[in-house]
Amino acid sequence: MHMQRLQSIDLLKLFAMFLVIWGHCVQFLLTSYYLDEPAYIYIYSFHMPLFFMISGLFIHGGVPAAADCGKHLLTRARQLLLPCLSWGLLMSLGNLVQPLINGTHSDHSLWYTLVWNFWFLKSLFVCFALWYAAIIVLRRRWLALLVSLLVSQCITMWEVQWSYPAFAIGVLIGPYLNTMRLRRRPIALTAFIIGGIMLIGWNKSYFLIPSVWSWATLAPKAIVMSIAMRIYRIFIGASLSIGFIALFLGLDVQPAYPFAARLADWGKLTLGIYIIHSQFNIVRARLFPTLLCCDSLNPWLFNIVIAPLLTAVLLLVSIGLTRLITLLPRLSFFLLGTPWPKRQSA
Repeated sequence: MHMQRLQSIDLLKLFAMFLVIWGHCVQFLLTSYYLDEPAYIYIYSFHMPLFFMISGLFIHGGVPAAADCGKHLLTRARQLLLPCLSWGLLMSLGNLVQPLINGTHSDHSLWYTLVWNFWFLKSLFVCFALWYAAIIVLRRRWLALLVSLLVSQCITMWEVQWSYPAFAIGVLIGPYLNTMRLRRRPIALTAFIIGGIMLIGWNKSYFLIPSVWSWATLAPKAIVMSIAMRIYRIFIGASLSIGFIALFLGLDVQPAYPFAARLADWGKLTLGIYIIHSQFNIVRARLFPTLLCCDSLNPWLFNIVIAPLLTAVLLLVSIGLTRLITLLPRLSFFLLGTPWPKRQSA
């Protein structure tokens, strides 16, 4: 059911995580509306679809048995949901400390924190669950992809309506990675040209598309427009993501460089990086809201120069802290979803 790990994909994941942190720096270190910031809207045109597409790439092959799907879902629950629970409890304990530090109180309850923290991980788990359910019931890959894609558009929680289409495209193109590697240049060039042209019309309105559940209150013309905008957003994310996948696949045919191998090794830590850098943003916003506030800087200078530099620093710090956590296997189980350490035989 799953393909062998590729160094090029780990490099791509590290690149995508850099974009995630960059977008979050723009979102959280300015008090302006983040959808008005150019770096944010262009990064978010494809970087989350890229992550979900990567996750879907390595699920292909024959129709799996229900027991195998159940086993894989349990593994995914440990990897994705257990860290959400563990960090959510720690965040809620932090809410008790907040009044002692700056005299303010968090408006986030324990329930809210557990449900909405780290939405990306929960969304990815739903993607896996939806795909496994569809393939088990429908037994045909194309039919499962089509039906699950339609169902996903009705799931607005945790952005599944946007994450699952990218995940499904990853499942679709996964069997053709070798072909993509052989034809990586024309594929990357074509995808970037299409995506680049589509970016001309890209703006913040595509983040505010009405949900399927609101269609009952919309006029027919508004529904058609909503569908067109939905397709446009999915297509632009898919085009640019495929371009980057094809581009990075070319790294597998290049000579191995020690530094590239180190970067690929860091790419295996993306879950920890995502969680820890998110914790930094949360702690800073709640306890030290004026720390690193960049409102006084020129917006373009911050978006294009300062934010990437801060991103590099935060990325390295997150990698280091993730490494430290992995040195304690039992703590890593709860905080990073790694396997429970096995007892050493005498």
